[in-house]
Amino acid sequence: MSRTASILRSAVILAALVLFARAAVAQSLDNILSPSRLPYLKSSRLIQISSYDRTGGNADFVPIPPGGTARLADIQGPGVIVQFWVTIGAKDPYFLRRILLRMYWDGEDNPSVETPIGDFFGTGFQYKHFVTPFIGMSSGGYYSYFPMPFRKSARVEVVNQTGQSVNSFYYHIDYQKLETPLESDVAYFHSQWRREIRTTEKSNYVVLDAEGEGHFVGLNMSMQGYDGGLQYLEGDEMVYVDGETQPSLYGTGTEDYFTSGWYFNKGEFAAPYHGVILKDDSLGRIAAYRFHAQDAIPFKKSLRFTIEHGHANAEAADYSSTAYWYQTEPHRKFENALAPGLRIPLRVVVPNGAVEAESLKPVEGNLAPTIEGMSDFGADWSNGKQLRISGRKEGDSFKLNLPGLEARYDISVYFTKGPSYGDVTILYDGRKVGAYKGFSAIVEPGGRIAIPDLKLTKTSVPLEFVVSGKDVRSTGCDVGLDAFVMEPRRTYIPEWYLIGPFPNPRNPEQGKPGLDIPYPPEKEFDLTKSYEGVNRKPVRWEARITPAGGAMDLTKFEPFEHVVAYALTFVHSPKAQTVPLFIGTDDGGKVFLNDKEIFRHFILRGALPDQDTVALELREGWNKLLLKIENNIGGFGFFARIRDNNESLLFDLRRK
Repeated sequence: MSRTASILRSAVILAALVLFARAAVAQSLDNILSPSRLPYLKSSRLIQISSYDRTGGNADFVPIPPGGTARLADIQGPGVIVQFWVTIGAKDPYFLRRILLRMYWDGEDNPSVETPIGDFFGTGFQYKHFVTPFIGMSSGGYYSYFPMPFRKSARVEVVNQTGQSVNSFYYHIDYQKLETPLESDVAYFHSQWRREIRTTEKSNYVVLDAEGEGHFVGLNMSMQGYDGGLQYLEGDEMVYVDGETQPSLYGTGTEDYFTSGWYFNKGEFAAPYHGVILKDDSLGRIAAYRFHAQDAIPFKKSLRFTIEHGHANAEAADYSSTAYWYQTEPHRKFENALAPGLRIPLRVVVPNGAVEAESLKPVEGNLAPTIEGMSDFGADWSNGKQLRISGRKEGDSFKLNLPGLEARYDISVYFTKGPSYGDVTILYDGRKVGAYKGFSAIVEPGGRIAIPDLKLTKTSVPLEFVVSGKDVRSTGCDVGLDAFVMEPRRTYIPEWYLIGPFPNPRNPEQGKPGLDIPYPPEKEFDLTKSYEGVNRKPVRWEARITPAGGAMDLTKFEPFEHVVAYALTFVHSPKAQTVPLFIGTDDGGKVFLNDKEIFRHFILRGALPDQDTVALELREGWNKLLLKIENNIGGFGFFARIRDNNESLLFDLRRK
């Protein structure tokens, strides 16, 4: 045999051995992880690490002291974790968020998994029974079947940040000890938790911002609105792969991403790859999951997974998420985990637009005010701070002037309770309008005191706070105030002429152009005429009284979807003046004053009071006010009022 032939033969044999070795490794993982390989013999060894009682007794758990770290497993590779189960006995009602899970692969310094224990298994809102192929909470336990391969080592830890002892932490970690190394293209499991306590209009919520090569395989999200509703579900997911400026994935709504519809109107369910763990309409809470089993999202350089909170990020909400993905190392170092207090779910929800108590200066008192950070105690304080007044004795008092523009307000007071807080009476113009007990064994949000119908005094609503006593267990007479929500006592425009529906045709290039089609009611004024509406049916003006709550319901039109309608009234002003018109529309709208278009807003949304503000330049005498409302699908209606603190305006449909 020639030297060349010998070298060629050796190269072929070497290549065959390499291919055989790779095939063996590939078969080994597939043999372990694929249910279709159950009949095939295995070449690995299953080992379980658990919390069983090493003394032979029945104390099959590990206690974790406050601030302590329990190392659950420290494994030498190669191997793959195939099952992880825990159950927990803890006094802290928020242990799901204040016990932190961390996993490290191959001796890395920065964890590849860092999530609160509850969120890793589904949600940190509460324990909720649900089962999926990958994670779940099942009849008191928590489990994961995500495969977690490692080459050199695996370390699994939990950190007790509850501030109390975790009396009993039970666990099993099952892994397959491999006889051959992992292939080079086998990636490492990663999971990261994030939270944005109060989202803003500036940007999408970010689920994951990863760097390296890998693929995204799923997430869960726990969401809660600040207005008690679910309008935040109008937000679309946008996923950017490898630095692209336009997302590869651009969705049509949050519940659509979770493979559901209509704000999850059929309730909770658990399917293999998607589901709703929790739906609480009373709190505006949703916890949902989705796994990308057959639709994993690969990336070569980076992946940025974002989602809107409401259409165009219009809704303020509390968003948290747990992302699951596989990638090669090194991974991008995670941001520092939020402080334990800032991880717990909201107990008290302070709506957007509140007046922060710490922004107000106490008057008519000599008590010392302090602006105190509250992040150690929870995420409930609306700006992470409170105004704390150090009272000394019963009868101490101070005043706060709440700034306002409306004539009358319903006011909600959000306060703090704690070991050194006193009881408080709230006075307005010398009369008692509210009171609360300030003592609690722990510092916590006290809740809300509702005070109805207070009149503006010049430019503010003055409230006096008096220490009326204290619990015998309290160590002081402190007063803690978080925020004030000032809801105007709205007086809506009392009556309208309505006409419609007119077509709001769909146009692939223009969207729904009905808002900009000038139908006859905006071109002429004749209450006696009828016009051709949808489906060529005649439509006429009809007088309608505004309901007490101000919501003008236009779903009485037939049809009421993909249509536009008009609302007409007349406003008499004793002089030329500019006043604010507040409207809320479902969906978009226009405003015409004295036959001139002065406002246009094309949007998809549900109607709420005061969504838009329009400056009305009224002339002396009668003014014609015309609204045009367009609808896509679902609800159809509007709210409208004019601020008139002097009560000088008149409204009359019968004017000549």
